[in-house]
Amino acid sequence: MRATGRTTALQTIALVLFTSTSSALAANAKPVAPASAAGTTRVVDERARRHVAAGTLRDDLHAPAETPELAALRVAEREVFLPALDANRSSLPTGLDSPVRTDENVPLLDDPTSPSSEPAPAPSAAAAPAPATTVRPDWAAKLVLSDLPVRWDARLVRYLEFFKSDPRGRNTFSVLYKRSGRYRNHIQSILRKKGLPTDLLFLAMMESGFHTGARSSAGAAGMWQFTPAAAHSYGLPIDRWVDQRLNFAQSTEAAVDYLADLYQRFGTWELAMASYDMGYGAMTAVIKRYNCNDYWTLSHTESALPWEATLYVPKIVAAAIVSRNLEAFGYKDLIAEAPIEFDEVSVPAGTALATVAQAAKVPAQEVVALNPELRAQRAPPVLSKPYMVKIPKGHGKACEDQLASLRAKEPVETCTVRFGETLEDVAEAHGTTTAKLVALNAIARGETIRGGSVLVVPKAKEITASNKLAATEKPRMVVPAHEFKIEDTRRVFYRVLAGDTLEGIGKAFDVSLDELRKWNELDPAARLFDGMSLQVFVENDAELDDVRYLEEKDVQIVSVGSDAFFAKLEKEKGFRRAVVVAKQGETLESIGRRYGVAAKTMERVNQKSRKDTLAAGTRVIVYLPAIKASANAKAPAAGPRAH
Repeated sequence: MRATGRTTALQTIALVLFTSTSSALAANAKPVAPASAAGTTRVVDERARRHVAAGTLRDDLHAPAETPELAALRVAEREVFLPALDANRSSLPTGLDSPVRTDENVPLLDDPTSPSSEPAPAPSAAAAPAPATTVRPDWAAKLVLSDLPVRWDARLVRYLEFFKSDPRGRNTFSVLYKRSGRYRNHIQSILRKKGLPTDLLFLAMMESGFHTGARSSAGAAGMWQFTPAAAHSYGLPIDRWVDQRLNFAQSTEAAVDYLADLYQRFGTWELAMASYDMGYGAMTAVIKRYNCNDYWTLSHTESALPWEATLYVPKIVAAAIVSRNLEAFGYKDLIAEAPIEFDEVSVPAGTALATVAQAAKVPAQEVVALNPELRAQRAPPVLSKPYMVKIPKGHGKACEDQLASLRAKEPVETCTVRFGETLEDVAEAHGTTTAKLVALNAIARGETIRGGSVLVVPKAKEITASNKLAATEKPRMVVPAHEFKIEDTRRVFYRVLAGDTLEGIGKAFDVSLDELRKWNELDPAARLFDGMSLQVFVENDAELDDVRYLEEKDVQIVSVGSDAFFAKLEKEKGFRRAVVVAKQGETLESIGRRYGVAAKTMERVNQKSRKDTLAAGTRVIVYLPAIKASANAKAPAAGPRAH
């Protein structure tokens, strides 16, 4: 499912493992000390980096959150499946024993040490594919096979040996097989209902290790690793309240439908599984490019499939075979965990899981663990119907009996945040605090609440909220020196919030990006910053109820370079702006020295080199220091301002 942007196996070795929590990347940033080339370390202040980047780092977009077992498996694969060996397309390496061999005289597949086997062909310039091994070895007759198709390819047998004899493989399979017990019955019942092979269960093992909260660097999430685009297509909503990819029941239904569709498209389970990994568009292109629709042949053809995809199918099939033959592979005493059992209760929109747990008389963390898709630990407040919340088995009736009375003690309602409105604005309008809003809505550290977001707020007897910014003193709005006059429009002002874009602001006010750029002299490629203000010309009858803005009559308008602009600047910076006339041969540096102004300041103000000789009569701007201005020592008379 992680087709676009999925990390390659080679990249995976170098990646740092993260736990599968949805906010691990943004919260609790701490200095890390990566090794340098010289063997020393450099301490990186993550908090400082995020401050410089004004939010998310590029690194965050590539940081995986993968189960330790799967991460270790991917590293081990680089050793078990040697690139040089795969490049030659030979079969099993000499001396590799069958997992259940009973006759030492029976060769393994086409073992290169066997007289009957052909020598492995040397790779040619054309890189023609070697045929995949299809001979079923004698020892396989003792195995109960998977209900997935089994082709006795060399890689499949290597995985069987890996799970049998390699300590890493044994540990990986043991941990993941035990965890599979939580969800096996549920997953296989859905597969049976849809008429699909039940061993597709092990696709989830290799995708997520049966972790409902697993996340990938490509943005895939959940047990079945749905990307946001695929989740949308298969009915798994994602917003700040819910991520149904983390709901194992809902995501399993979607994954089974997706696998059925892939099988319908390609006609074989090998191609369907491989395309789940690499993307069906990419698989279709490969089939057409190589004029071949046999997965095993493609997996042995140079450059046809991604390296990870060549291992994906045999890895799943091997896990399925081992699970059906635990004793033969040395797992006689391996017992899967008990299935997760639960009741479901219908709760009104916006109900906190803590309230549900209290009604059910169970620990809150148990209810939270059963409902990982609820990102704010609350039933989504945007639903028009109740939400089905899972609670520990046997507590459903008690929960339903108590829930109504407990809900009455938590008087909350919802509100929709307007474009340009901050959390502080919402809190003030609803007579509460930002801390209360953060707690009610599980707002993550660093999360920005955008216009259109629905929040839970305390119920109030009377709420007075204006669509305009309330201000006891008219705020000052700095506008470009060029004055715009546009017929049949009125000018309003918008306060930029962190994360705003020109495109988003233009959409809110129904104006074009080019108009915003022209009215405010902005570079559309540059970022906007919190605290900036933009002037916007909207139609006289424009309805802006969903936007927080200021009318022109409610602000002080100051043009850049005007007397009012410099008067404010002088007051803030503590200087007096004056204009002097240069004498023949003077420089900015010499004039600045006369009035006690640094040469670099003279350069910055006049935008000329401090060393350039000035012509007689050149007007020079001097920012007189406050002490000079007050004492009037050698201060020039305030001349006309340069605008």
